[in-house]
Amino acid sequence: MEGRDEQAGDDSRRTVLDAVEEKAAAMCRSEQLVCRALARGIDPGMEPAAYSVLTAVRIARACRVTDLAATLGMSKSAVSGHVAALQRLGLVERGRAGDDERSHPVALTEEGMRRVELARGARRRAFRRQLEGWSPADVVDLVGLLSRFNAAYLGAEAADGAAPGASTRPPHPD
Repeated sequence: MEGRDEQAGDDSRRTVLDAVEEKAAAMCRSEQLVCRALARGIDPGMEPAAYSVLTAVRIARACRVTDLAATLGMSKSAVSGHVAALQRLGLVERGRAGDDERSHPVALTEEGMRRVELARGARRRAFRRQLEGWSPADVVDLVGLLSRFNAAYLGAEAADGAAPGASTRPPHPD
């Protein structure tokens, strides 16, 4: 009898964990849509990945393309392309650092900072509206649970050396 109860518990846990995976995937899709809208709000032709590069530069202040690529999990060539597009829009600038183009630090321009802050303000207002009916305790619980989930998810990724569900081969050096 005990074995059957254990099996039922395992099946129930698998069902709930499958639901968590589905909700996490839906949250990722929603975030992609939000990033697309934020990118388009900065410039109608901006790619969502370029918006991610822009916000990563904001957080890092000034950093190399190789550091951005590692932070974002993107290839150096993809990040370089996005940085070039952001430069053409006047949102980032490249500093001076030796002869190697990849070592030139990337930083936001004043206009880049202004536009990112406008986008972030719009995003914060949207979150506040979406969570308006939630109790303060539920919001605090959500923050705690999302923090734990992100730490566990990223911890699993770091331990495996790849994104969950990705190939177990080592990543191809760019």
